[in-house]
Amino acid sequence: MLPSPAQAALWALASAITFSASSAAAKFLGSKLPTAELAFFRAAAGAVVLVAAWRLVADMGKAKDPVGYVLRCGLGVLALYAFMYALGAAPLALVFLIFLTRALMLPVAARLMLGEGSGPVVWLAVVIGFIGAAIPLVPALQEPEQVLGVVAAMVAAVATAGSQTAVRRLTEAGNAPGMIVLIYSAASVLGTLPAALPNWVTPPAADWPILAVLGLCGVAAQYTAAKAFSKATVGFLAPLDFLAVPAAAGLGWLLFGEVPNMLTGIGAVIVLVAAAVVVSASNAVRLRQPVKRFAEV
Repeated sequence: MLPSPAQAALWALASAITFSASSAAAKFLGSKLPTAELAFFRAAAGAVVLVAAWRLVADMGKAKDPVGYVLRCGLGVLALYAFMYALGAAPLALVFLIFLTRALMLPVAARLMLGEGSGPVVWLAVVIGFIGAAIPLVPALQEPEQVLGVVAAMVAAVATAGSQTAVRRLTEAGNAPGMIVLIYSAASVLGTLPAALPNWVTPPAADWPILAVLGLCGVAAQYTAAKAFSKATVGFLAPLDFLAVPAAAGLGWLLFGEVPNMLTGIGAVIVLVAAAVVVSASNAVRLRQPVKRFAEV
């Protein structure tokens, strides 16, 4: 049997690949289906899988910290909408690079939402990371067809950082990880279905396999990430988590003919290094929580 770090690395790699595949499916369908409908299908897949955890439903009355759940569900659904829209309106690699800046925003969210402070090394890394993200963003914002997609990706990153921080608040209040996931799954379905119904477009039969990839790979990404974080620390896995960026770039090139420019590459390197410093430094204090990755889009 492989040692735990090796197992964790393989699970993390599987998470990066499945998350990228789910996102590529969303991008492919983005020109055919409304954003709200894509968000609904993405949320519904997780809810269907969680039906297996029906026993948690009986314990929903034991949920603690209603405000924390409002933050988790509200910000999570906002991030889901924004991320689905961004995938259809901007290059895949650029969307993933912007979305990765969520790690840089965690210290800010923790300060505002939990009152936690961070050291000067973390804040320096945050500043450097945002400078790196700005390198490809400036030319992208000059492309009219990409502006809304870039803005949506930024909204998704901010909302996800807040949502992840809310998950930490909920776990510290004594809520079980499974309960947090169950309540969010129910809220995400309820939050996306009303917006999807008015402009509902029935997907043709040929697109159902792609919808299956969208939903099932999204669920698989959450599961494999949870397995990875159960076997290693956040600091160890952070660099492997960032493999989603080159994976997305590869799928963008293979499926959509998108070739990242040099500025995107330079910005990606700076953001990856800065995010690794932020996550590793934060982990040295207190960030070894497997449920955190369930808070992602």
